[in-house]
Amino acid sequence: MGLNLIKNENIIIVYLRGRLDIHKTEEIEKEINLLLSKEKSSHFIFNLKDVEYVSSSGLRLFVSVITLLRQRNKQLILCSLNHSVRKILDVVELNGLFRIFKTENEAVEFLSNE
Repeated sequence: MGLNLIKNENIIIVYLRGRLDIHKTEEIEKEINLLLSKEKSSHFIFNLKDVEYVSSSGLRLFVSVITLLRQRNKQLILCSLNHSVRKILDVVELNGLFRIFKTENEAVEFLSNE
C-alpha cells in the first residue's frame, strides 16, 4: 500500500485516507509498526482529513500506537478530523484519550514547542 508521510525533524506526519475498516487497517498497521520500530525518537501526527470512516479496528490501531508512543514519552496527535470521524470518537468515548487539533499546522506547532 505505502503510507503517505512526511518526516519533519522528530515529527512524522502520516496521511491516512478512505475507510479505516478491518481490511485496510491490517495493511496500515503493518506499515505503522515498521515505522515505529525505525523511528523510536519521533512523535506522530495522524492527519485524518481524507478519512471518511473509522471502524473498531481503526480505533484499535490508534490506541496501540498511542500506548507504544507513551511508553517512549512521545505523542500521537490526531488532526483534521471530519464530523463523522469526530462523532465516532465521541460515541466510543475515546476523544479524551487523544490530543486532537483542528489543523496539521496547529499539531506541528504544539509538538515543536514540547
